[in-house]
Amino acid sequence: MLRSFAFGLLGLLAACQTPGYDYAARAAPNFPEALDYTDVAAGRFQGPAGEVAEAEFAALIDSTELEGRPWFAVLDPGQPQGLYEGDVTVTSYRGEIRHEAKRRCVEYDAPFDCERRAIVEEECVKDIVDVEVRASLIDLAAGRPVFTAVQGGTAEREDCYDFAEYPDTGQLEGAVGSVVHQVFSPYDAPYGLIRDAVPEAVRGFRFDIAPYMTSFRAEIVTKPLVGEEVGDARFDAAVKATRQGNFLGACAQWGELAAAYPNAPGIQANWGACAEARGDMAFAQSQYAKAADLARNIPLLKDKDAKPIFDALDRVSRGRYENTLIERAADAGGS
Repeated sequence: MLRSFAFGLLGLLAACQTPGYDYAARAAPNFPEALDYTDVAAGRFQGPAGEVAEAEFAALIDSTELEGRPWFAVLDPGQPQGLYEGDVTVTSYRGEIRHEAKRRCVEYDAPFDCERRAIVEEECVKDIVDVEVRASLIDLAAGRPVFTAVQGGTAEREDCYDFAEYPDTGQLEGAVGSVVHQVFSPYDAPYGLIRDAVPEAVRGFRFDIAPYMTSFRAEIVTKPLVGEEVGDARFDAAVKATRQGNFLGACAQWGELAAAYPNAPGIQANWGACAEARGDMAFAQSQYAKAADLARNIPLLKDKDAKPIFDALDRVSRGRYENTLIERAADAGGS
């Protein structure tokens, strides 16, 4: 399976962000050991609305894709490799009471013919329930848990009704008084809100159980680190082109500069950023490693000035390692 990249000329950066080149790539799940289990099923979930968690987890497994292809391959529904099971816990049940004044017609002479307007004060009562879903991946052959993850979800319901009515004397509409906060026993939480909160929690496991696509930014070094970078106007021009979202123009400049100044760490790193954004991770890692070695040998260089170089080397090295794990899992029976 090929690592997938999508860099665009789509306004790559907001002005307040460090300039660079955005792209999309695969990432390993939060629990990399999950990659060894591509034949899994949903088991029992204890606790309130446990049956909802079971159904939602089964649907999550069925719908999980990577680059448009199903990730999980169930070989034998009756004997999967692993089973996700766990429980549901209500962590809090709370309420809010607020009052709001609204100008409203309270008496009509005829349809659409208002006889009298008034200020109607509404009382709105909101119930809020927070849940946690705990899920463990169980290796069925070994009979042991592989990892355990916890995700949270929230559901709320608000009911409003007329609380009081006042003559309309031109007063302002809006909030009346402050919001009253209440705390109730989790054991008294309405089942309907528990049921509604569970799916949100289960969706959070998507990033725990399988690889996914996410966005990365190959940041560039914007401050010259050595004299060659200060003295060549093309450095500032390439930084400006990057800020403007001109990927092709900026990278053409970085390529020329990299050939002209092989010992300039900022330039070499920025040429590596171009390679990273277009998907050439091996070359990008080589460039970042070269730039890092050059930066380490600059006397009195401030750590913050070279930080983008070392961060980039770490990011690409980690990404290449994760991609190797994903490839291995895919070859063993995943997507």
